[in-house]
Amino acid sequence: MGDHGPTVVITERCPYCSKWRSPRDILRMTGFTICVQCEQRHIEALAALSSGEFKGECSECGKSADQLRGTGEMAVHFEAGKYRVMCLPCDAIYVMKRRDLYGGTEFARDIGLAA
Repeated sequence: MGDHGPTVVITERCPYCSKWRSPRDILRMTGFTICVQCEQRHIEALAALSSGEFKGECSECGKSADQLRGTGEMAVHFEAGKYRVMCLPCDAIYVMKRRDLYGGTEFARDIGLAA
């Protein structure tokens, strides 16, 4: 039985969360691809926007709605046609990383984000 050589792992990077996923976890739609997890979080965000009640999890840290209850508000971001909900601590970090989305906007000026 011995050595069978190197193991090859095939993955594909999700353009929304930047995580490497199995190709079977990537949804291919006309004009874009997204991983199953990001699509599920988008659906959860739409449900929260329409109902006023968030039942999903933070798209960055993964904390559930139950873990986040009582922490106050959640942030919703619209990125490349998809909604993402995240807790405020993750939101603060995310916004600073996304100058490409927010630079030059009134929001960026209000929070002191350079373009």
